[in-house]
Amino acid sequence: MRQIAISTALLYVLWLLLSGHYTGLLLTLGFLSALGASLIAARMGVLDEEGLPMAILLRLPKVTLWLIWEILKSNWGVVKVILNPQSAKPQMVSVKASQKTVAGLVTHANFITLTPGTVSVDVDEKKNTILVHGLTDEFAQGCLEPDMDKKVSGLEGK
Repeated sequence: MRQIAISTALLYVLWLLLSGHYTGLLLTLGFLSALGASLIAARMGVLDEEGLPMAILLRLPKVTLWLIWEILKSNWGVVKVILNPQSAKPQMVSVKASQKTVAGLVTHANFITLTPGTVSVDVDEKKNTILVHGLTDEFAQGCLEPDMDKKVSGLEGK
């Protein structure tokens, strides 16, 4: 029941932020939509710790600002490659991840893909590695630095 209440509250707040309409009827319908989606999710069995990771949600704001800065830096690097296409030297690198959960490993792969110039191509759960395509040497080597791994591990709670 607690998971349903939390899920409903989160969905309703998101609906309020995105809708911009605050009449009585629409507020009621928004709440009922959030409640309905939460009840369906509970019936499907996806409101568990992996489906609604409250600990991660509490740590996410701290990592978000860092990720936005990394995205901006990478955008500037991609602009430089666009202006000078000869600097593009695509390559694949294997990134060793220290995450302990599948959700943490996938989050790390998603963070890599979010930063322009890099794309996570494959995630190997058994070896705890992520195969990454980098647009340049700089992008590929940047994935091997421990900063992102530490941030995602902190987000994971380890």
